[in-house]
Amino acid sequence: MKIVVFDLDGTLVDSFEDIACAANHALKTFGFSTHSTAAVKAQVGCGLKNLIRNLLPIPDHPLLPQVVDEVKHYYSRHPTDFSCLYPGALEVLEDLGRKNIIRAVLSNKADPLVQQIAANLNLASHLEAIVGHREGHPLKPDPASLLEILESFSLRPSDCLLVGDGRPDFELAEKSGVAFCAATYGIVPQSVWAELGVTRTIDRLPDLLTFLPERR
Repeated sequence: MKIVVFDLDGTLVDSFEDIACAANHALKTFGFSTHSTAAVKAQVGCGLKNLIRNLLPIPDHPLLPQVVDEVKHYYSRHPTDFSCLYPGALEVLEDLGRKNIIRAVLSNKADPLVQQIAANLNLASHLEAIVGHREGHPLKPDPASLLEILESFSLRPSDCLLVGDGRPDFELAEKSGVAFCAATYGIVPQSVWAELGVTRTIDRLPDLLTFLPERR
């Protein structure tokens, strides 16, 4: 294994409280009902527009674009009020670095926010690549951005392990031909991963190191 690519929310960073605060602020601003953090968390992973679409009373509400814009505005000013790294995150990244394994993040969150969160939580200095959603690029599970990361390091899918907590990550691994490890402490529980036939799972980040021999 030459590179490990992590999802961000629910894998390296527990960001669900901040996401819920931003979503509920925007919903309340436009007169909609708010939701629990757990309800918001269940919609994370497929991009902001899809998240808000699923929280509105009707999926394609005429106010959807305005609500999304308000979420972006609020969240850009409060990206890490409550967010924190999952226990062991920096230690795992440091260990991978010592093993000469490339470390990357690939998220469906807007790229400027991903960069800001990585900087705020001291992740940036522990990663060789940080990629969020960029205008004109497809969201996960489309494999384009993952393959772009691999190509930038002259690597192949067989060199990569993808670590994520949501179905888009699993589907991305399937489409791109990379190995996959499910983080059961994020959005999707162990029982669902078992139903999907995923056998490589971790209940906490440090468990990941048991899968990774030293890079040769």
